[in-house]
Amino acid sequence: MPATDGVKVALVYPPYGPVRNEPGIKTVKENYGIFPSLSLLYVAGILEKAGCEVLFIDAHAEELTIDETVARLKRFSPDYVGYTITTYLFFQTMDWIKAIKDLVPVPTIVGGVHLSIYPRETLGYDAVDYAVTGEAEHALPELLAALTSGNDLSAVRGVAFRKPNGEIIVTPKAPDCDVNEAPFPARQLIDNSLYYSFISKYKNFSCFITSRGCPYKCIFCEQGSKPFRARSPNNVVDELELCHHEYGIREFDFFDSSFTIRKDRVIAICDEIKRRKLDIVWAARTRVDCITEDVLKAMRSAGCSRIYYGIESGNREILATLKKSTSLDMYRDVISRTRANGIHTFGYFMVGNPYETEATVRQTIRLALSLDLDYAQFSKVTPMPATEMYTLLLKETGRDYWREHIVAGIDDDIPRPLCDMSDEEIQRWTRLAYLRFYYRPTYMARAAARLKSYDELKRSAETAIQMLTQSTARDDAGMEVLA
Repeated sequence: MPATDGVKVALVYPPYGPVRNEPGIKTVKENYGIFPSLSLLYVAGILEKAGCEVLFIDAHAEELTIDETVARLKRFSPDYVGYTITTYLFFQTMDWIKAIKDLVPVPTIVGGVHLSIYPRETLGYDAVDYAVTGEAEHALPELLAALTSGNDLSAVRGVAFRKPNGEIIVTPKAPDCDVNEAPFPARQLIDNSLYYSFISKYKNFSCFITSRGCPYKCIFCEQGSKPFRARSPNNVVDELELCHHEYGIREFDFFDSSFTIRKDRVIAICDEIKRRKLDIVWAARTRVDCITEDVLKAMRSAGCSRIYYGIESGNREILATLKKSTSLDMYRDVISRTRANGIHTFGYFMVGNPYETEATVRQTIRLALSLDLDYAQFSKVTPMPATEMYTLLLKETGRDYWREHIVAGIDDDIPRPLCDMSDEEIQRWTRLAYLRFYYRPTYMARAAARLKSYDELKRSAETAIQMLTQSTARDDAGMEVLA
């Protein structure tokens, strides 16, 4: 019998509110939707495969208080409580970890990309006992087995822990998992009807990934530092089929950095969805230089209703600096062809890029207005750890702002490398971009025609009112919704 059989692990996803140094604005975050924590659901699947008994508490989606969460934990009586940590949400998560540990005094295990960057800094907090510093498929079951058996944790790869004398040990990286062997996210542990995005049409809704890593090297994204590993078409559609038939999920949002990197695989996934007659709707993210006409047709025929394109800027020099190997003409062509194939388009844009000025922001807004997009998101550039943009900031300032934030609670505004615009200017231009895009009479008429339900109408109206009434105030909120 494996040492992990019967070990009771509770996973907690806390609620998150506005914080400084997030990439977006408060109104958008508050109305963006509620997404399940896919990373924690993967962890739940890994634990169940290892024979553990798992409780999953999504305090965010269920709007639970600390006391309500603790009551559930006490009824379950876990051996361990686990969390995922995101760097810019560190202290909101840590507040929950500390409060829960005071009332449910069992060891705490944490994971997430943050732990691969700042493991020692995080283990400096007494409320955290153990960390998984990379992928959990191998490291987490081995950590639990070693803890249960009393074996030396130093032999477990991919973890961090504190020795009795206070010394923090970070072991070498765990091997990457075979993405086709990884357990599916344990969506049976949650109420899938609770989740939605601001433009989702159907219940139940969930997010989904078909690959890990990315071969592209955009300077603002940490995914480019990880090898691209794609799941097989059969493996992907096996999970979609399970979600649809067992959990009643009708709509999916694929969170791959670039879903269409391997066009033959995309077409094979679409063919398999159709072969199994899955009546689902889905959206995906990609780049305009990874799209062809045959891919668009295959995606549309298999239920794809929306493609999110990373456009970022309307200035050619800024695009080159960001390492976006594309052109403005390609944006126009691909978005036009996407719409011609009956797929809605969503454009991602950033304000505060290297070499950004008011003139280049105007170029970005003009581009967004000219592309005939169905939706757009404008984010404030925030240099995130483990990105080339953050490395530029380290060289420019000599300060590791995120490390200072974790270790000492310093909450300064993080500057943007090679950009002289103030945070107030970037905030103002980001809000203006939203107002210019969404409050055009022609756009508002088209958006109203798309509304399919009362809930969607209500969300749209509330967002519009908040955007107009809060359009000039500074805030510190963001729109990241998946930890």
